[in-house]
Amino acid sequence: MNTVERRLELLKLEGIGFNQVEIVKQLSQKHGCSDRTVYYDFENRASWQPTLQQLSDHEAILLKTVNRYEQIYREASVRLLTGTQELTQLGALNIMLKVNSKIYEIAVLPDILNRLEELEEKAKVVRR
Repeated sequence: MNTVERRLELLKLEGIGFNQVEIVKQLSQKHGCSDRTVYYDFENRASWQPTLQQLSDHEAILLKTVNRYEQIYREASVRLLTGTQELTQLGALNIMLKVNSKIYEIAVLPDILNRLEELEEKAKVVRR
């Protein structure tokens, strides 16, 4: 269990923006392991990260991502409605616009592209 906790924390710290050296130092001290152990986690992350983050099911990834974007949108809308400063409100509107764009890119656009590919295939068959 210590390995799983260490690796989850590695991903969290990296996501926050810590660099590799800082992460290695912090995790090796906290979990009582060698620096080499944490560096090994970095080197072999391709084998453990997808399993740990449940990245093998593309449908689940899509739903999780859309859920996260939806939560960001909600937080921004609260800031828009409760913010008293104009810059805060403009920032919230900007975030809401970006979230809408991202949701469109990941949820709607691939479906449209698949439909276009299907239409192209049908057009090729008709031409023959």
